[in-house]
Parts: sequence; structure tokens; C-alpha cells
Amino acid sequence: MTGTAQTDSAYSWLGLATVLTGAFIAMMDTFIVNVAAPSIQADLRANTADTEFVIAGYTLTYAVGLITGGRLGDVYGRRRMFTLGLAGFTAASLMCGLAGSPGELIVARLSQGAAAAILSPQVLAIIRTSFTDPQQRARAFGLMGAVQALASVFGQILGGAVTQADLLGLGWRPVFLINVPIGIAALLLTRRTVAESRSPAAGPVHWGGTLFGVVTLSLLLLPLIEGQQLGWPGWLVGMLLVAVAALTVFVITQLRRAKGGAATPPNAELLASRSFVGGATVVLLFSATMPPLYLGYTILLQDSYGRSPLQAGLAFAPLATAVAISSFIAGRFLRRVGARTVLAAGAVLHGVGGGVALWICLARPAGLPESLLPSMVVIGIAEGLFVAPSLNAVLDGVGVEHAGGAAGILTSMQRLGNVLGTAVLMLPFLAAFDQARAAGTAPTEAYSRAFAALCGTVALVSLLIAALLPFVSPGRATARQPRSSPARR
Repeated sequence: MTGTAQTDSAYSWLGLATVLTGAFIAMMDTFIVNVAAPSIQADLRANTADTEFVIAGYTLTYAVGLITGGRLGDVYGRRRMFTLGLAGFTAASLMCGLAGSPGELIVARLSQGAAAAILSPQVLAIIRTSFTDPQQRARAFGLMGAVQALASVFGQILGGAVTQADLLGLGWRPVFLINVPIGIAALLLTRRTVAESRSPAAGPVHWGGTLFGVVTLSLLLLPLIEGQQLGWPGWLVGMLLVAVAALTVFVITQLRRAKGGAATPPNAELLASRSFVGGATVVLLFSATMPPLYLGYTILLQDSYGRSPLQAGLAFAPLATAVAISSFIAGRFLRRVGARTVLAAGAVLHGVGGGVALWICLARPAGLPESLLPSMVVIGIAEGLFVAPSLNAVLDGVGVEHAGGAAGILTSMQRLGNVLGTAVLMLPFLAAFDQARAAGTAPTEAYSRAFAALCGTVALVSLLIAALLPFVSPGRATARQPRSSPARR
């Protein structure tokens, strides 16, 4: 049977716990390798390029496959694709832990990312279809935001702790092997706790369009991920220009076909919705502000103040706690005050937090990094008010027949924003640092100025998002919602 899962039942909440377990390990593995990278490089005798691609390869295949993963859930079943993605992720994690060479680890990481791309969109789609009561769904999204926040910090802490502990003499390998028992447990629970659903209006997968999308996104993301490290050679710039041109032509063509009544790929209907496109745009922009802020803060802690990787990971705990608490609170109050109000509060607070951090870096550099703690907590509260509520608000306006495709696009916008932000918003950080060092400024003060420049940029982007929100209409349906019944087995 097809359709939506049962609402507000113990079954739905147990299913939520199961799918969030999968989301937790997929998100955690985005961060856990960063701290373990030096140990991996030494043990496998990998060069710098190999080590960078162990990290970047996961991000690449993860981001590229999200739209396809979401669409496959609509067609073949969201629980089925979640199970497939989780099984693949668990197997790839075992491959990572057993890798005996840099090449083997890179292949395993690429496989991990591809499996995460199948798994992750199903989490959003299952929440959207399992909780038909808006208030319960908002709470479910709030819990998802809290889990993602904890996964991001827990990954950094766990990576440092496990690597330093050298459990059973395995060094960095438990960083990946820990996913195996968690993944197996979640797989055993999935069929019993997660209802199957698929789009009753789903047609066949357009494999030509799917291949075009994968290739185009690869051409777009690879330069953004590797461009700065490689010094932006001409071939990478060319790939980026080709990708932008191809995406532009594709979108224009599909929108013209939709207006003319011709058949189009299912996601084209979403792209024709101004409310969905507007929501996806603010998701992308906000997602662009977070990784550079985290990266800049980590550099400030480690390179300027000599904190160990584990200490740097622990420094993010207050921010993550703030994200988790505010995500949960936002989920409870989203319907009472309205999505736009919550999102505006999140965007403005994010800008305020960035602005306060900028002022502290310039006015009180001697007190860093402890004096930054209040502003980082404010930033964490802001992220909790924006990230999960924005996904909930946009998906609220999407019919269940498009839940998987919409989830794939939104998660893809998150990952694209992450990559784009790291490539673009780190430029003020690097420029300010180079300028300060060229002027003879001490390294500690140079890093403070660099982080101040980054925080100022993040504040401006956050306030731009707040200014755009009046033009976004969250929660406005883009497609009809057909009647259908659950299928638990």
C-alpha cells in the first residue's frame, strides 16, 4: 500500500527514533574524520591529496546523490530506500575501518557518501508523511534538528577521543567501525517501526535527467570543494562555468515546458513553485554561513591558541547544546507564532551573534577565545531556530506525493550551501589574515582579525536572509495531497 504513515502514534515516534539514528551517524561522519585525519595519514602513509579526498570525497558523493535519493524514495518506497541507504552506509563504514591503503579508504568513503545520499532524504520525507498533524510534525523536526546538532559536535569530540585512546591498538579505525553496530541495530528496527510510503502519483524515474543532474552537480561541487586547495587551476574554473551554464539552461527549459503543458520530470513542478524555490534559497544561504564559521573558530582555537583537536571539539559543546535546546523549543512553538516569525528570529539572532563576535575580536582580543562563548551560544540558539524549522516550513507546503523529491532538493541545498559557504565566505578570513601578517601583526592578533572579518560576513548574510523572508511563503502547498492509507509492512 502507499501513502502516509499513521499520525501521532507510538509507532510513528518509534519510527522517528529509528530514522534519526541513521541521520545521526550520517551527519556525524561528515565531521568525525576531520580530527582523525592526521592519524589516518600517518598510518596509511597517505599524501596530503589523499587525505583531503578522504574528507572531500564523502562530501562530494553525499551532495551529488541527494536529489536522486529523494526521488527514488518517492518511486520505490521511502522505508525501502532508507533501509538500502543504511545498509550501504553500514557496509561502507566497515570497509573504511578495514582499509589497508589510501585508495581503499577513498573508495569506501565515496561509497559511504553515496549511501548517505540515499538515506538522508528519506528521513525528511518519512517525517513529512508520518506526522500529518502540523504541531506533532514541528516537534519531530525539532528533534531532528537537535540530533543533527549533537551529531556535528559529537563527531569532532568522538574523533579526537577515540583516536587518542587507541582502542585495542586500532588507532583511528574505531572512528568508522563504531557505525557498524549502530547501523545493524537500526536496520533490525526499521521494518518494525517505520511505515512504508511512496508517492501514489510517482511515475518512472527519468534516468536521463538523473544522469544529467549527477554529472552537472559533480561539475559544480568538485571545483567548490577542491578549488581553494588546488589554487583554482583553469580546468576547475572551466568545470564550474560549464555546470552553471548547464543548470541554467536545464531549469529554463523545464519551466518553459511546464508552462506549455508538456511532460516534465517530477522535480520540475517543485521548481515552478515560487514558495518552494524561495524556501530552498534561504535554506541554501543559511547553510552557507555555518561551516565557515565552525572552520574559522576551529582554526582560531587550534592555530592561534594551541588547543588540541579534542579541546577544540569540546569548545563547540555549548553551541551544540544551544542548537539542540532551541531546535526542540522551536518545534513546540512553531505553529503558535508562525514559521516566518521563528525563521526571522533565527536569522536576526544569527546576525547579532556574528556582529557581537566581530566586536569582541576587535575590542577584546586578549580575552579570546573564552570571551566568545556568549556570542557562540547566541549563534547556536539562532541555528536551532532556523535550520529544522525552515525544512519543516518548506515541506509543509509540499504535497506528500512530492515529499521525497522535495526532501532531496532541500538536503542538496544544505550540502551545496555548506560547500559554497566554505569556498566563498572563508575568503574574507584568509584575506584579513594575510593583510594583518603582511603588516607585521602578531599571529594571534592576525587570527583574531581574520575571525572578525568572517563573523562580519556571516552577520551580513544572516541579515540578508532576514530581509528575504517576507518574500518567502512557507507552508503554502505546491501540489495536491491525495488521500491514502499507511502501509506498515
